[in-house]
Amino acid sequence: MSQDGGKGWIWYLAIMVTVFFWGMSFLWSDSVLDQDVPVFTFIFTRMVFAAAGLALFSLVTGRLQRIRKGDLKWFVAMTAFEPFLYFLGETFGLKITGSPTLCSVIIATIPVFTLIVGQIFFKEKLSHLNRVGIFLAVAGVVLFILIGGSLHTNYLYGIAVLFLAVAGSTGYTAICKKLVDKGYNAFTIVTWQFILAVGFFLVPFLIWDAPTWTPAFLSWSVLRPILALALLCSGVAFVLYAACVDRIGMTRTTVFLPLVAIVSAVAASLMGQDTLLPLQMVGILVAMAGVVMAQYQKQEMNYEE
Repeated sequence: MSQDGGKGWIWYLAIMVTVFFWGMSFLWSDSVLDQDVPVFTFIFTRMVFAAAGLALFSLVTGRLQRIRKGDLKWFVAMTAFEPFLYFLGETFGLKITGSPTLCSVIIATIPVFTLIVGQIFFKEKLSHLNRVGIFLAVAGVVLFILIGGSLHTNYLYGIAVLFLAVAGSTGYTAICKKLVDKGYNAFTIVTWQFILAVGFFLVPFLIWDAPTWTPAFLSWSVLRPILALALLCSGVAFVLYAACVDRIGMTRTTVFLPLVAIVSAVAASLMGQDTLLPLQMVGILVAMAGVVMAQYQKQEMNYEE
């Protein structure tokens, strides 16, 4: 992969910006939910802004490809997994648990579960380091949850809902790989993904939230975090991430992703949205180390840099 001569540091700066935006996304989502904005109103509004921003960017840059005949079903299936199932799990899980940090830690384990599914269904090989990493990732999450001391029924229910997001992302990855193999670029995949997501979330919005919709949901205090999520997390961050994968390679890029949970945890603590105990921070670090170990050699075997 090209690193643009002596300017390779630019792409490492870009992935750190991406990590920061994605780490802040859980706090921005929590900010919206704290204002009693209904979940489907929140997600639908975010999808509309994200689809518009990505479509405009992809069209202006000439990167948007048409969906070929016969491939629409794969785009629809992909969107059903993510954003639909993913955002249902993430948003309802965050609403139930009220913890941006817990949310980000569980979401950060998605690559681990993707590896497990790959081994079970596609017979992909895992090294001993990968297996140790999977164990540490799960152990770190369990430690974080147990030390939190909030194992009441609703909290456990929220954790279960968060794993819907993990399942959604895992299914998305499998279909996304198929579309990449068919020759679609990343900008096309994500743009159509959010365009179709508008239709997916329109129906539940109209059924459950539209009857109680009020102009207050368009106040600046609500729109500000939603715009940040749509334009920075779904727009700018994705574009930077795709560019980094192209410029510095998949392995070097994804090694940074566990830092998303660290950014979220530190920011939530500093902003008073979460209180972290020392052993919970240990759990986060153990889980993130496990995610890196689980991914690293696996991707190194599959990608050339």
